Amino acid sequence: MRVLVFTAMYPTQEKPARGTFVKEQVDSLRDAGVEIDLCAFDGDGSARNYLKAGLTLRRILGKKPYDLVHAHYGLTGAIAILQKRCPVVITYHGSDLLGVVGTQKRYTIGGKVRTLISRGAALGAAQCIVVADILKAKLWPKSSVTIPMGVDLSLFKPIPTCEARKRLGNFNHKQIVLFAAHPKNQTKRFDIAQEAVSLLQKDNLDVELMPIYDIPHHEVPLYMNACDVLVLTSMHEASPCVIKEAMACNLPIVSVDVGDVAERIGGVQGCYLSERAPYDVADKLRQALGNGRFSDSRKKIAELSLQTIATRVMAVYDKVQQVQAMQG
Repeated sequence: MRVLVFTAMYPTQEKPARGTFVKEQVDSLRDAGVEIDLCAFDGDGSARNYLKAGLTLRRILGKKPYDLVHAHYGLTGAIAILQKRCPVVITYHGSDLLGVVGTQKRYTIGGKVRTLISRGAALGAAQCIVVADILKAKLWPKSSVTIPMGVDLSLFKPIPTCEARKRLGNFNHKQIVLFAAHPKNQTKRFDIAQEAVSLLQKDNLDVELMPIYDIPHHEVPLYMNACDVLVLTSMHEASPCVIKEAMACNLPIVSVDVGDVAERIGGVQGCYLSERAPYDVADKLRQALGNGRFSDSRKKIAELSLQTIATRVMAVYDKVQQVQAMQG
């Protein structure tokens, strides 16, 4: 099977953390025997970049036969369905259907336009994949299958905290709360996490908030093992990879109830759901930090290995091929 992956999210030397989950899926599909070529571009919210990428996509499809195009994100899918040479599979990741949060902590008009375009793209796709069930209701009538992005369990695994801190350096004796996103990303609500940790500090807890972003993906497990708890305070998520990666490292988690987080961490010792309010996030962080770094979450995330997810994606590819064959 020959597949062309079309995406505006893929790691580069300048942006090593961008779209790493797409790359991991591409690599796992290749390991499973799928012949994959890549058409990656930097969208940066520019309509011109998307249109240029559409022309590039057409040129590639004109030079080599493919069984299907797999587009990641709704806007990319909207460009992919404009060509008629190959059926298109679209994976929706969250913000393409949930919207974009602006500086006023409100959903932007531009983001709403993008969600409309993304929803419309589904009507022209051969098959839609959503990473969490919550996204199904956001699509216009169109069948979709839920397949979360997988976790590299060989990369994200528990190692002793002292070893991780030593390898990273510049770590003190404080308890560290990890915030795995850029503080300026309004969707992630860094302000809530920051205020929650400030409340703990006012109670004389020796704790520090550490945001990480724009770092090579292979370094993220070190930070997860060096820290004491992960906090997630987003306005919305679908199936946040950071939650699954933290679980693979047995890192305790405090998260608001967004996307599939409740399903992932439900019943897991050391993991807590909180309200999206600093006082409650602080209360749950206090509980997590007070229990020490103990979580048994890795065993629950084993079903989302890259290899297992690749098998599920390949089943979608096979189904699309079968339908295309029946249609002549």
